[in-house]
Amino acid sequence: MMWGLIDRKVMGVRAQLNGWELQSLEREFIESTSRLTSLSRASKTAAGCLFVDLVYAIAQHRDWLQTPVFSVLLVEFLQFDHGVTRNDAEVIVHDLLDASVELGLGRARTLCSQDRDFLTAAYVSAAGAIDDSNLEVELGLGSAVLRKLRDGIKALESVDQNVFVPEYDAMLASIILELSKEVKQTPWSMDLYKIKFALLSAGGDAAQPFMLPESLPVILDALVAIGRGHTFTLSERPALAELLVKASLLMESKSNGRSKKSRYVLTELGARLTAAKVAATSHERLSLDDFLKLNNYWQISFVKKSPSIDVEFLAGVALSSINRLSPDVIEAIIGRMLELKGGQIEPHVVKSMLGASQMDWHKSAVIRSIRLGVPSPDLLKIVAGEVTSATSAGVRMAASALLDAWTDKTAQA
Repeated sequence: MMWGLIDRKVMGVRAQLNGWELQSLEREFIESTSRLTSLSRASKTAAGCLFVDLVYAIAQHRDWLQTPVFSVLLVEFLQFDHGVTRNDAEVIVHDLLDASVELGLGRARTLCSQDRDFLTAAYVSAAGAIDDSNLEVELGLGSAVLRKLRDGIKALESVDQNVFVPEYDAMLASIILELSKEVKQTPWSMDLYKIKFALLSAGGDAAQPFMLPESLPVILDALVAIGRGHTFTLSERPALAELLVKASLLMESKSNGRSKKSRYVLTELGARLTAAKVAATSHERLSLDDFLKLNNYWQISFVKKSPSIDVEFLAGVALSSINRLSPDVIEAIIGRMLELKGGQIEPHVVKSMLGASQMDWHKSAVIRSIRLGVPSPDLLKIVAGEVTSATSAGVRMAASALLDAWTDKTAQA
């Protein structure tokens, strides 16, 4: 896992920095660490990993290089993830950040450039991340900072003074409390923040007119409309459309016919940041055809959050169209069925889904999904049958792992 993360960071660094920029930072790093006794004796591998982590974090947060809290978090990163002493970490971070600014890597702006803005952006990312590995790649600030952000208020109940300096603890606590209130009032408020920071990163100070509190909901509605197929929604607002494309929320699609107006479609990021709004405002049960027309992110969000969802609808979708769904959607469907039925799922439904699955990854998704359910003799028999009869090694492994988990669960009960 560690080497996979390093590989992803190396690719990220190469994508974001030119060769001469990387070489300049490497020279600065070698010179800085050579003066530090504790690091001058470090192995080349350890030093290389430290350099990659530092440069990746700098490249990911070019908008925040001169924000004080960013340097504080980098120091914490080196302390807790690499075992560097605080004094040495402060020297390295200071030298690398100064070198980065001199190289012109920072993107200076006047809007949203304070400590509170950075902590808000970091917490919003943490709150919506799929898993810790993806979040660590997105933030690039190490596991100690990651845990602090993901644990939120719970972590703040037993404050570790070595993780954040006190003033940032208090600032982060107030941010979390404010955001939690906003989410209760508006379930998609986190997505509004993500859109705001995406526009800011893409346009800098020029994005100001589109970042106003009254503008962001309008932009979100426009993205939802485009996701529903209204591809010419922003034809009369070319400046906004251009910024949304630059922010990777939209991409331009070739126009058909004689129309000279630009057509837009959602990107993967755009689909992800509109999913919560679509699910929370969908009060009517969709038809099967309408559900299948939704993108994956909208399907998953609709399944997990829509108030109009019931077990009958979910079972109907899964049984009739399982091969048209992604494994993530299948897992969301079964997870919501278990939630609505108190952990129970009808064995014949599971058997039918497995029988209808034409692809091994669909079968594996079904087996993984029922793990949190209540085991029964009929379910155990169905899963055991996959262990002995499945042609796919992946399906057999998933079934075996489920049997082991259920056996342990039954024994403990």
